[in-house]
Amino acid sequence: MPNNNTNSPRPLKVVISPVPPGEQINDRWPVTVEVDWIVTEYVNNKPEPSVLADADIYIGTDFNVAMGKAAKSLKAILIPAAGYDQIEPDAVPENVIVANAYHHEAPIAEWVMAVAVALDHELFLSDRSFRNGNWSQWPGRHGAYRELYGRTFGIIGYGAIGKRTARLANAYEMRVIAAGRRSETLNEAQADGVEYGSGIKAIDWVLSESDFVLISTPLIESTQSLIGERELGLMRQNAYLINPARGHIVNEKALFDALTSKSIAGAAIDTWYDYPISDDDSPRPSKYPFWELENIIMTPHHSGATIGTLNRRAATVASNIDRLSRGEPLINVISDFKTG
Repeated sequence: MPNNNTNSPRPLKVVISPVPPGEQINDRWPVTVEVDWIVTEYVNNKPEPSVLADADIYIGTDFNVAMGKAAKSLKAILIPAAGYDQIEPDAVPENVIVANAYHHEAPIAEWVMAVAVALDHELFLSDRSFRNGNWSQWPGRHGAYRELYGRTFGIIGYGAIGKRTARLANAYEMRVIAAGRRSETLNEAQADGVEYGSGIKAIDWVLSESDFVLISTPLIESTQSLIGERELGLMRQNAYLINPARGHIVNEKALFDALTSKSIAGAAIDTWYDYPISDDDSPRPSKYPFWELENIIMTPHHSGATIGTLNRRAATVASNIDRLSRGEPLINVISDFKTG
């Protein structure tokens, strides 16, 4: 069982991956307490389990059973990201705190509205065709385009990303509707100028009412394939799906079929089903050829990957190291991990 006494006379031992060349560890992780940094290479986002043997804190996005068995003194897993779907719940030792870091909602919301405009105005298709001397996107031949003004923007998952995006959609003077997990969020959503409902019926309502549907819920057991063939079938034929959350929230085959059959107008996808596992491999992001379709915008999970996000998250992680060292409660503790 881990020793969870945080008022230790010695510096906390913290496992991290190497910082970029030319950067100092304490500049990347701006702690105010003395720390014994254990710097080690991560392979597939994980260190060698034995490195965790006497560590107090592990900073990383992935944690498995082998790591949990090796971590005899671990007190906290600090995730420098929002997602925690790669932390295996059964691997987390008893009494170990798991905390994450957000701060990505601003750039993700910017990306969401950017792709909404790009999809609706067919910007990428217009650019590609017009560069080749094709005037087919000219309004004289294409016809009039649509606009975001007055349309309905739907949000599934009314957390930090959903709330930030709602503010931007409101600035476009759109109707904003949202579905979340908690009924008690209603008053907060209404104060944001958002129509809100909770539960499965609310998700169906958002899907059927919206011109744009944003997926911004975390990937947990209950949200695996939350959006499948039935749910996509509820969407309007001229509606768009936007997913910067996690790929597996949307059923892979159902999404591909909806796009190829054009039962929905299109999609913008930033999070995928397959990822690189080394520095030099380049797997396709799905077993289905989304890249052959013209009605999708594909980006490599970079909507929230800004310098500002990186710095803000590092500050949150460093603050939690300080708090643990002083015996104070940590922030952003994830309640889904019942280890105590």
